[in-house]
Amino acid sequence: MQIRKLLFPALVLGAALAQPARAQTILPLSFEARGGVAIPTGDFADGAGTGFNVGATVHYRVAPMVSVYAGYEYVRFAVDSLGDVEGVDAHFIDQGFRAGARFEVPLAGTMTGLQPWVEGGATFNQTTVSASNGSASVDIDADRKVGFEVGAGLNFAVAPKISIAPGVRYHSHKAEFDFGGGDTAEGDVNYFTVDLGVHIHL
Repeated sequence: MQIRKLLFPALVLGAALAQPARAQTILPLSFEARGGVAIPTGDFADGAGTGFNVGATVHYRVAPMVSVYAGYEYVRFAVDSLGDVEGVDAHFIDQGFRAGARFEVPLAGTMTGLQPWVEGGATFNQTTVSASNGSASVDIDADRKVGFEVGAGLNFAVAPKISIAPGVRYHSHKAEFDFGGGDTAEGDVNYFTVDLGVHIHL
């Protein structure tokens, strides 16, 4: 009986001391890598064809259902048509930084482990037109422009710290090209990305 009286306070104290240590192992940081299909819209779709996107993002949780993010994304589009020009490979590249906030809502009951999310933020992208005929190539860079992005998707937990995150996002910014000699061109770069992410909690 005396042994129980001695052990009980020790176990309670040990549990109290272990709780903060366990909480410290759950960091508010997470990493996400994404890749998928990029689909141009609006006037941008007149010259650009379907392409692909890859990117990486770091998330920092500031509240139970809210995190802020910052990352980099690379998107490449084919050029739909060059008219009568033959033997030339041309494409658009849109790449740059992204930062914003994501809101997640865990579902209870039978859908435990499934989290819908919505996000929105700003982008700082540069659009490049590249062309090559095999022996020579040229790249024309637009000025970097601030734009915006919005998106939604789902997180599927596949392991304690790993989830799969399919999503759809819309991106928009302006691009202004300077061809020299006062010859410039400006347009809207608008497109959707339909991609799949791997989200790893640190």
